[in-house]
Amino acid sequence: MKDTPQGPGKPPGPAVLRLHGELDFARERELAEAVDAALTDGARTLVLDVSAVTFADSSTLRTLVLAQQRAEAAGGGLVLLGPLSPAVRRLLEITATDGYFTVVDSLPRAAAAAADPACRSPHRAGAE
Repeated sequence: MKDTPQGPGKPPGPAVLRLHGELDFARERELAEAVDAALTDGARTLVLDVSAVTFADSSTLRTLVLAQQRAEAAGGGLVLLGPLSPAVRRLLEITATDGYFTVVDSLPRAAAAAADPACRSPHRAGAE
């Protein structure tokens, strides 16, 4: 996982975390720590690049939901950057959480979604 640094003196923008390989119980803590570090460094919005994830299990889903909640509590949100791998798409579909997250297919769209509160929080009442 790679965290895109905010840089000194810059206003906090979205932090981009590039995820790859298998995300399971063994890597749950690593993902949670990367999310914590990004939010502690001042990022309000997280962009998680999941395009290179080859496996994801329920512990990954739990961590993604908690990351979304923590980012929203910080006044931001969470955006998944795809295209979604088959593993991530299947996880979201079989758990009926595919409508819970904002998913985009490019970094510019992720930045735009991160700046738009309506796009960041599709699961909130009144959002589409």
